[in-house]
Amino acid sequence: MSELIDFLQKEDVKHFIKKHVSADVNQLILNPPPEFKERIKDIASQILARQKAKRKLDHWASNFDLVMPPAISIEQASSETTCDYKRQLISGDHLIDLTGGMGIDFLSMSESFADSTYVEREQILCEVFQHNSKVLGNKSDVINEEATVFLSKLAPDRQNVIFLDPARRDTLKSKVFLIEDCSPNILELLPLLREKAGVVLIKYSPLLDLHSIVNKIPNIKEIHIVSVKNECKELLLLVDFNFNELPTIHCVNLESNHPKYSFRMEEERLSAVEFRPLDQYLFGSNSSIMKAGAFNKIAVDFNLGKIAENTHLYTKNTPIDGFPGRMFKVIGPADKGSIKKHAANGKINVITRNYPLSANELKKKWKLKDGGDYFLIGFRDQINKARLIIAALVDS
Repeated sequence: MSELIDFLQKEDVKHFIKKHVSADVNQLILNPPPEFKERIKDIASQILARQKAKRKLDHWASNFDLVMPPAISIEQASSETTCDYKRQLISGDHLIDLTGGMGIDFLSMSESFADSTYVEREQILCEVFQHNSKVLGNKSDVINEEATVFLSKLAPDRQNVIFLDPARRDTLKSKVFLIEDCSPNILELLPLLREKAGVVLIKYSPLLDLHSIVNKIPNIKEIHIVSVKNECKELLLLVDFNFNELPTIHCVNLESNHPKYSFRMEEERLSAVEFRPLDQYLFGSNSSIMKAGAFNKIAVDFNLGKIAENTHLYTKNTPIDGFPGRMFKVIGPADKGSIKKHAANGKINVITRNYPLSANELKKKWKLKDGGDYFLIGFRDQINKARLIIAALVDS
């Protein structure tokens, strides 16, 4: 076990970290206590990591028997909410995580498997995970090895389920936007993956282009676009090497009342949408559906008119139950008087879709701040006219 982990598990060190968990780490480093002067950077790293983990991994951040991995691993780690979702997607005999990292995904998904193996190329991450898995009562094999090396030695077994979360930063720590620039490169690993497993689950950043991924990776059975509170977090690709049709796309918005919305890519291409002028209600689909590009299919499925070809807003004269997005009751056109009336203390929520100004530019123009009970919505209509309306959010 690493000397660093032994140090961080000392009772006086854990007590200090707990007491200063909300402290300014820069001040701690500048003014360290005498007893920890030589190790203050190690302690500060733990405090900073817990601060980064607090919102999405609160159970980890508040458990001082755990050792936190480097901050970059926490930034890429899933939240507890998205971990729970992934656990529902795969199950079976043997789970192999080839990019173990912090291990938060692995620990959750391994609950659905008889056996599980954590593989990670960085020794310190392996040591941290080995310690944490014991604290959490998880019994899995831990392998410190490159993914390709481990795969090359793995016995072929169609019952194997492999998970990968390729790093989305290059050697200079810059974000990348192509799957072949992620590490490991899935395209290079595909022959080995096909030989060694029956199913592979891949997690990608929502910044990557979905259509490009589908064109490059074969045998994708399902694509799950996962948002939390309408913020798109993950693209999950379920690859089944026995599947040779077009994938089904599942759009989910966790921690919301939006139902899952599923469709196939060819259905979007075949959907004939009707363009209509603004009616009594306006609809905007959630971030997962927007990322999926279901701009016309959603209108057909809910019998909505679309405002314009490039304005991904929809309209109807009646409300809808169970729409996977936001529904607004149109109050009327926005002008100086109506904005002043509905923007209490200068606060109103601003949204733009295919509008000449961004939401921030609109707020600056009208001296507004986000908040309040009403929405200022800008868009272009079917004749390309810029429109600005006041609306109220309706619970769907």
